[in-house]
Amino acid sequence: MRSKYPPLHLLSIFEAAARHQNFKSASNELCITPSAVSHQIKALEEQLGFSLFQRKSRGVVLNNAGEMYLNFVQQGLECFEQGTRKVRNRFSSQSLKISCFTTMASHIIIPKLGAFQAMHPEIELRIETGNHVSDLRFDDIDLAIRIGQGNWPDTISQKLLDLTISAVCSKSFLNKYQVNAPDDVNALPLIDLSYMDDVWSQWSKATGTLLTQTKRSLTFSDYDSSINAASQGLGLALGIFPIENSKINNNTLTTPFNEFVPFKRGLYAVYREEDANRHDIRCFINWLVSSPELYT
Repeated sequence: MRSKYPPLHLLSIFEAAARHQNFKSASNELCITPSAVSHQIKALEEQLGFSLFQRKSRGVVLNNAGEMYLNFVQQGLECFEQGTRKVRNRFSSQSLKISCFTTMASHIIIPKLGAFQAMHPEIELRIETGNHVSDLRFDDIDLAIRIGQGNWPDTISQKLLDLTISAVCSKSFLNKYQVNAPDDVNALPLIDLSYMDDVWSQWSKATGTLLTQTKRSLTFSDYDSSINAASQGLGLALGIFPIENSKINNNTLTTPFNEFVPFKRGLYAVYREEDANRHDIRCFINWLVSSPELYT
């Protein structure tokens, strides 16, 4: 007769407590009380027949048995999670969950989403927008639209198109500073991205511009905010094209130098290897790459 294993909820509580090395932090994550965490850990230790933690005045520390057991528990929980996701993706009729950055959603996907729904009424979409980069190994996302170099681990990265960058600003900013040539950037307030500190250098080398200004007037942690700031006349930013074509077409932004240089990063559709043949993913990618808005 197979021996009885500890209940899954006890293992989940142990994993959280061991990871935090603190019952209170684990309780916050699990939305239960610290005393409940302590009680459940004690129940697990009694069932196992050995202790897992050293109790101290300011918290807990894993003992040798706890460290060894944590390794097996984390592997088991991750295997259970991945197995659940794979079976669910294959046999359930769940919606297609897509993650993409806000500009891509608002400028490219949403304006023509009605056409996709008309072509594929059987596919239910759930689109999550924002600056958080989803990790498909753990997050409940099926397809991510990302800008990068296509080297995300344990995924298939299908390039949708190459990208270019160009300096962009509002027309009011253009008139205020009388911007005429690329060398003018050294006398202008520039908008930068904290996670892409080489982007202005990349632009200056490609345009043959001597960039002497090192201090940026504004720095943002996400691309969408930098473009919004440029639209408000707060500085000169670097826009990604053809993503920003709609803002150029509706006069929200302008390209003062009209010079477009190759970007080191491309636009990718990213999904799990086991989802390579999913009908809904293939349909959405095929529709997206055939959309004129992605190229004009």
